[in-house]
Amino acid sequence: MRIPVDKTSPLPLYTQIARFIRHRIECGALPADTRLPAIRVLARELGVNRITVETAYAELEASGLVAARVGSGTYVLPPYSTPARSLPRGNAPCGASPARTPDAASDPWPQWQHHALHRHSFLSAPPAIPLSSHSPQADIIALNSGNSDPRLFPVDQLRASLRETLRREGWKAGEYEEVAGYPPLRRTISHLLADQGIPAAPQDIIITAGSQQALALACQLLTSPGDSVLVESPSYADGLDLFRSRGLRIIPVPMDEEGMRTDLLPALLKEHAPRLIYTIPNFHNPTGICMSGQRRRQLVHMAREHGIPLLEDDFVGELRYEGHAQPALKALAHPGDTLYAGTFSKMLMPGLRVGYLVAEGPVRDLLIRCKRLNDLSSSGIIQRALHRFVSVGRHRAHLARSCQIYRKRRNALLQAMAEHLPQVRIAPIQGGLFAWCTLPAPLTAGSLAPLALHHGVAVAPGTAFFLHPEQGAAHLRLNFALHDPETLQEAVRRLAAAIRQLEAQHGVMA
Repeated sequence: MRIPVDKTSPLPLYTQIARFIRHRIECGALPADTRLPAIRVLARELGVNRITVETAYAELEASGLVAARVGSGTYVLPPYSTPARSLPRGNAPCGASPARTPDAASDPWPQWQHHALHRHSFLSAPPAIPLSSHSPQADIIALNSGNSDPRLFPVDQLRASLRETLRREGWKAGEYEEVAGYPPLRRTISHLLADQGIPAAPQDIIITAGSQQALALACQLLTSPGDSVLVESPSYADGLDLFRSRGLRIIPVPMDEEGMRTDLLPALLKEHAPRLIYTIPNFHNPTGICMSGQRRRQLVHMAREHGIPLLEDDFVGELRYEGHAQPALKALAHPGDTLYAGTFSKMLMPGLRVGYLVAEGPVRDLLIRCKRLNDLSSSGIIQRALHRFVSVGRHRAHLARSCQIYRKRRNALLQAMAEHLPQVRIAPIQGGLFAWCTLPAPLTAGSLAPLALHHGVAVAPGTAFFLHPEQGAAHLRLNFALHDPETLQEAVRRLAAAIRQLEAQHGVMA
């Protein structure tokens, strides 16, 4: 089977293979009961990893297009054996004409589904940043995740906390929790924040499903479709998609080594009258930049002067490896001026899905009401177990241990980059999880990412973090927190091999 695969495309190879076969099935070129090529044979013909073909076949099988028969092979199923077959009509393979609006005779889906697809077309593309910390392919070193290393979390202690919670509280732990969250956990978070110099009364803390829900609740309450929101450029990829899904006008504010360019804010505030300013002042995602103290004060002052709420996302503010801590915007602002979002996902374990939003005044009660409308309440069992596990002393100890480990990993990445990729520029890393890299011209992240994957390392292209993706073409975000120093060394060697190959394709002299 001759399948055109483009190894320089940002589209994963397994997706290209699956889309081609899907299209051939839907147009009738591969009729029912056609046996697809054996996985090893097709992998050899296409010059790809066997797991790549396995993943493509698995995707087709999940869509109801093919089925594997033990000891026989993979076969095309009869037409419309499952409704999922027609879902990807708008996802034609590279070079194919885009699907036209189907009529009732040729497409079983109702028109409202196509209307939804048209309105939210950006959601049809796969997310650029995976949720999983590690690649499903064992031979791939994943540097593209947004997580810290969940293996550092003391799983045995969490298990003991869960067991003790169920033993002591029984059925009460399985009831709906208070919408705002388990009160003892809210008190504990208040103490943790006070330890960082951040004022937050327990009654002003709302437990959320990670900081992502905190962002969503703030957008739901404070903005309407067509409103403007100011964000740093670049910014958190899923935050940008959240704002798009709300129909907001995203106004990017350029950054430099001190963070958001506050000197540009007066003109932007006057022109766009935003309803929200979203910022990541500590170890910004994706650049790792820490906003300077002067910029923080300027931002807080201008937001208050114009009556605009600040949404402060402090997802890894405690992971500092050098330098002095800057005060949180929440600590600098007047009560009620700032919403502060935090999370346990990065410091402890992503799968806990426990974050929090700090809000004062009437808006706090409205946010709690929005929380109820979204998911009624967060898991009471998890909140109670987390409360048993977390204390100020234990949190400090875990933080100190994590910082020590991640500092060594940062240093290992920097050393490996200096040895193998001196031509790649890296922004200073004072804390956080990420290295923000700039490729030498004329190389682009879009060309490098699939080639790097072919060499066994997954990276996050900078295009995912900009409102206008082309602005991130020269950048990569690398997560150094997930792997030990030896694995990071190997990852950089693989990345260097991919860059050498790309440079050779461009005729770049070493």
